Order: sequence, then C-alpha cells, then structure tokens
Amino acid sequence: MELNDVFLLVVGGFIGGIIDSVVGGGGLITVPVFLLILGPNASAIGSNKVAAVSAQVSAFLVYFRHSHVDLSRAWKILFATCSGAVLGALSAPLLPTFFFKWFLVVVAPLVLIMVFTRKLWKQPIGHSKHPFLALVGSFFSGLYDGVAGPGGGTLMFLSLFLLGGMPALMAMGTGKLANLGSASFSLATYAWQGNVNWTVGSFMAIPIFLGAYFGAKYSTAHAQEEDARRLARRALLLVSGLLIVRWIIQVNT
Repeated sequence: MELNDVFLLVVGGFIGGIIDSVVGGGGLITVPVFLLILGPNASAIGSNKVAAVSAQVSAFLVYFRHSHVDLSRAWKILFATCSGAVLGALSAPLLPTFFFKWFLVVVAPLVLIMVFTRKLWKQPIGHSKHPFLALVGSFFSGLYDGVAGPGGGTLMFLSLFLLGGMPALMAMGTGKLANLGSASFSLATYAWQGNVNWTVGSFMAIPIFLGAYFGAKYSTAHAQEEDARRLARRALLLVSGLLIVRWIIQVNT
C-alpha cells in the first residue's frame, strides 16, 4: 500500500468509527475509502466488513458496560438482522447496478423526514412499541447491510427507536449487537465468495475501533433521554447529508 492509502485508512477509519458508534452510517466514510483503494468491486464491500466488525465490537462493549443493551429483546433482533445480512450478501452479486444508485433516493429523504418530524422525537418511551414491526425493520436493515452496508446501522437505530419504542441510548446499544451480527455474517459470506482483502481491511480495524470507542463513550455521557435524542437527531442529520452526497456522486459516475 502507498502512503496515501495508509492515511485514508487511518483517518477514514477513525472518523467513520465515531459516526458509526452513535446511529450508524460510518460506512458512508469507510466504503468510499475501500472503493478508492481496491476499486469498484465486491472486494471493497467485503473488506469494509472487516472494519465494520471491529467498530461494532468496540461500540457494543462500551454500551454494554453502561447497561444500554436490552438483552431480553436483543437475541430475536440479532437473529432477524443476521438472516437478512446473509441473504443480502448472497444477493449482492445478482443485483443490477442501478439498484445501488437509486436505493439511496428512497433512504436519504426518509431519514430526513424522520429527523424533522418533531412529534416522533417527543413521544414517551415505549409509546410506539411494535415488536413485530421492529423485527421486520431489523431484518431489512440486515438485508441492506449485507448488500451494501452504508446506512444499515442507521436503519437499525430507527427500527429500534421508532418501532421498538426503546430509549435512544438503548436503541444505540442494542443496535450495535445486531449490527455486529450482521457485519460478522456478511463478512463470512463475502469471505466464502473470496471477496475480502484481509490486509487492507485489517489495516483499518485499529483506527475504526478507537473511533467507535470514543464515539460510544461520548454518547453514553449523555445519559439523559432528552440529551441522547438530541445527539441522535444531530447524528442522523449528518448521516442523511452524507447519504445524499454519496447518491449525487453515484449518479454522476
């Protein structure tokens, strides 16, 4: 690897880890890095899963240590997410190119609408508790994560917070366990298909681990629900902006 590649992996990994540790979306930073280094192919997506696993482990441990993981519901959510991730990773090579370009047209505005709908963020904890819909949302979050990745953690957070009725920090922490399962199963599937560059992927594992650690520590410091929701909205606004930027880049290439 060249020095420029190393710089991109370190800086991109650290920043991506910070973003990912809150409401997901770190892949919007890390995937373009892998695409620049490895080219636009399945290996870039597969190699990103190495970094994704590292980030999820780091953030999950922090949230778990601060008791922000709902273990009573986590296992069903984990199963749904992992099932979707495997199906997504197997389906990715079969999907037409235009799917990856236009899928974000739906996702980015949807996230923005949720961010600016204040009523959703003022509802009491548990008010919108729909366990089945939360599981369905978790499955599709894993499906998208297996297909592409960037924004999968964001969809997971929204599923648990808006549909599952979890407190904001609990949705962040429980989502990290689900995303860890999704990233791990996706990584295994991509590796089985021979689409992982372990050297490049592992090089980002350390900086993204550190970024996710510091991001999760900052999140858990906002223990009050109102503060956590405010942090989540700001992070979602950033992620949705990155989604739109990525879509603009995609349609012009």
